[in-house]
Amino acid sequence: MKKVMISLLAGASVLALVACTPKRYERQSKPKTATSSAVKKEKKDTGQKYYQEVLDRYKAYAAAINVKDQTALQNELKKIEATSEEYAYVFNLQTLGSTNEWQYAFEDLNRDGNDELLIGDGKTIAAVYYLKNNQPTLLHVAYVASAGGYRSSLDVFDNGQIVYATWQSLNPEMELTLYSLRKGEAKEEKKATIQIGGKKTAEQALGISAKKLDLTKLDWKTFEGSGDSKSTAKAEEKKSESFQVQVSVSDLRIRKEPSTSAPSAGMIAKGTHTITETVEADGHTWGKLESGQGWIALEFTTRVDGNAESTPAPAKTSTEMNLDEIKAGNFSSVAGVWKNKYGTSIEFDAQGIVKVNGSAVNGVQFSGFYFKEGNLHGVSRMPGATNDTPILFIPSRDGGSESIYWSKSDATNGNDLYYRVN
Repeated sequence: MKKVMISLLAGASVLALVACTPKRYERQSKPKTATSSAVKKEKKDTGQKYYQEVLDRYKAYAAAINVKDQTALQNELKKIEATSEEYAYVFNLQTLGSTNEWQYAFEDLNRDGNDELLIGDGKTIAAVYYLKNNQPTLLHVAYVASAGGYRSSLDVFDNGQIVYATWQSLNPEMELTLYSLRKGEAKEEKKATIQIGGKKTAEQALGISAKKLDLTKLDWKTFEGSGDSKSTAKAEEKKSESFQVQVSVSDLRIRKEPSTSAPSAGMIAKGTHTITETVEADGHTWGKLESGQGWIALEFTTRVDGNAESTPAPAKTSTEMNLDEIKAGNFSSVAGVWKNKYGTSIEFDAQGIVKVNGSAVNGVQFSGFYFKEGNLHGVSRMPGATNDTPILFIPSRDGGSESIYWSKSDATNGNDLYYRVN
């Protein structure tokens, strides 16, 4: 009996020891997991730093477009190739005067350890960049052209595949290209054509079984400071002198600061006004109103000496295009020579285009004019041609340059926009 009791006590002791040891044993033998700080560090090392130059460019683009500072935008565009899709895309947005609320997000689409950069508005993608030898490389951009009917889109799938689609507003066919992202490269896998509104989807045409990536679940960020209204133009030293000017136009805008990108303070009334200071900035001579309301561009006023008027202040070298007259067939307001960035020229007289690259042309026909978003759209047809060429007259806005889009291509790019020479 005594032996039995001893055995039972020994067994109970073993059970007690076993019951007390598991937690201690688990703590010692449980595999180590990465700490939260290590996880965060790993996330920061997925190549995002290499995209900073792209983010800086887009931030500068947005700031310049939002305040309509064409000088700043052109300076920023000089950093990239004029033939690149990014250049064409940004130039198109500059024509429209909007960046469509740009945002950006990072996502490792192909799960290779490096993030890709997506530019968009949180619902659609406007551009995709990937890393090639640690250099940000553009796959494609997607946008709606301001003229010509060109359209494009980018769809990303949860297996890393990307579909780039292009089409025209008057063409029922959509051209599709399937890409797969690999380590440091984007490989073109397949092409297909589908009918817009037809029964076959892009996924069916390209053999995609994956699901589209839910863009709303990505961590989209905004370009902070992109709405800064400060002008990049350097103002010269202010000159203090009081004099009077005569305002004879009804649409001369008052700016809160001497800059075309400064906020508006309304329109100035016709009549005589006193100027207390002048400043040279943004290509204008600005005069500060004695009332303290703001600044006006003196090129559109006439200086008054006492009761007698002196010589008017220098006016703009070009007249403003009159869209109503152009629509009615009178091209007098755009008469003269216009050139694009590569030196190609077109010349207008009151009847229309009379020269292309200095060579005379006769009988250019215009038709289909209509207004949209403050611009005048239409088509032209050269003598003997069987196809129309889109033409778009874009008036000056807030001190910016007026331009003419004239191209047989579908995409708006730097080569398609013509600016007045004389």
